Amino acid sequence: MATDKKPDFERYMTTLHCEEPDRVPLGDCHVDPLLKDAFMGRKVKSPENQVEFFRTAGFEYVTEIAGFYAGFGDTEGITTNEETAQTSFGEGRTRQWAHEHEGIITTWEAFEKYKWPSADDFDYSIWDTYDKILPPGMKAIPMLGKIYTPVWMLMGAEVFFNALETDEDLAAAVFEKVGQIQFDTFQRLMEHPCVGAVFNPDDIAHNTGLLVNPKYLRKYVFPWYKKMGDICRDKGIGFVYHSDGDCTEALQDLIDCGFHGFHPIQPNCMDIVEVKKKWGKSLCLLGNINLDSTLTLGTPEDVRAEVYERIRTIGPGGGYMVSSSNSIPDYVPLENMKALFEVTFEFGTYPIELEEGKIKGKIWTFKGKPKTEAAAAVGYLDIEDYISAMLGNDTDRLIALTENDINAGRAAGEVVNAGMIPAMTAVGKKFQSGEIYIPEMMIAAKTMSDALAHFKDQLAGKGEKKSGTIVIGTVKGDLHDIGKNLVAMMLEGQGFTVEDFGVSVTTEKFVEAVKTTKPDVLAMSALLTTT
Repeated sequence: MATDKKPDFERYMTTLHCEEPDRVPLGDCHVDPLLKDAFMGRKVKSPENQVEFFRTAGFEYVTEIAGFYAGFGDTEGITTNEETAQTSFGEGRTRQWAHEHEGIITTWEAFEKYKWPSADDFDYSIWDTYDKILPPGMKAIPMLGKIYTPVWMLMGAEVFFNALETDEDLAAAVFEKVGQIQFDTFQRLMEHPCVGAVFNPDDIAHNTGLLVNPKYLRKYVFPWYKKMGDICRDKGIGFVYHSDGDCTEALQDLIDCGFHGFHPIQPNCMDIVEVKKKWGKSLCLLGNINLDSTLTLGTPEDVRAEVYERIRTIGPGGGYMVSSSNSIPDYVPLENMKALFEVTFEFGTYPIELEEGKIKGKIWTFKGKPKTEAAAAVGYLDIEDYISAMLGNDTDRLIALTENDINAGRAAGEVVNAGMIPAMTAVGKKFQSGEIYIPEMMIAAKTMSDALAHFKDQLAGKGEKKSGTIVIGTVKGDLHDIGKNLVAMMLEGQGFTVEDFGVSVTTEKFVEAVKTTKPDVLAMSALLTTT
């Protein structure tokens, strides 16, 4: 039976309030321009074209970026361009990456010199246009958010993570500036009758947990969202939060901020069935259709089967919108995107009474995350002091502890193997189990690396046996390297000779390195679906 695609924003709001509308809405906020063009059979450029695409596809809304999110594209010193993999349309594209190490605000002097924008500097004319042209039943959703993200982008990820532990006042000042700009922009957007909800993309988590200790989010990020949330609730405006990764530790905080919805419940990080059971009466869930496999590498029938299963299991009772597990980028095949839309209309009508397994296909189901053993202290040396020195960013203390054990009659290599390495292993387990976060992990690895450099001559001069040789690098098309660098430091600490080829390493360079170096291990970092 054909479903009427006439837009009705009340359907969206009813779902955000965790109630059952007439049918399950679509919930994606970003669709790549190439896919919009292919879907419509012509270029989608003007605001009128955008409205027509979203309406034709079956959305209740049209989206546009706003605030810092809109102004962070080509800023010198913040992003780097890189040629990457082909799109699903066979053409290569240049992508932008934020610097992971040093940004443009690394000192107080740089903070004072930076030309901070104000909400008055942003162009709001698109919202004036949408005020005039939106058809009945349709609203506009600004993609604003980004309070946490611009801070680390401005500072550079590594500088930012270190600053939280060593120069918190600088990080706090950047948070205050960004938060105020975004809040002022939010207030300008609230003046437009076309705005029906605000979507806030602001990644705060990775695959196994939050990126930083939640105390920083509660101190510098969530208070701004709480101010916005109070206004949205008062005005009847929808309020949705987006973050990749495992946000379990922060979900109650998001509810307390006033968010109606949470997107995208990344399928390899969070079990949407369990999230629905625990928070489904307070938080609408959007997403979970796997972008890493089903939407990108699967067939249209696989997409149909997975969407059907999500509607069948998560849809009953309301509070669910069908969406990708991030966005719909240019490497999603057009037919897969169409399948995502079409099956939602085909089977999303309430009351939902669907038969398990009716549509056959490869369906992603949450398999659980690897279990982490307790961070036990292993080795015959007393390593608790080693762990404390590493997490305390105390290189001098770590050197002194190592020297004490060497002076007791042990070889330098023996102390490293029985002291530093077990301590770093315990630190790694603390990270995996969520006891510590990326800043602490980075500090511990850097402290160990600096201490090892102090004992380099002793370790090399005693004929210490190496554990092996490793060639490492980030593959072509990807510029991420913080994780790779941590792995390289830890491997060096465990006695390996590591040859690091950096980022965006070509296949040919890896092959040549293996031929000439003959390593025991080739380690390749690839964090993107496209790589």
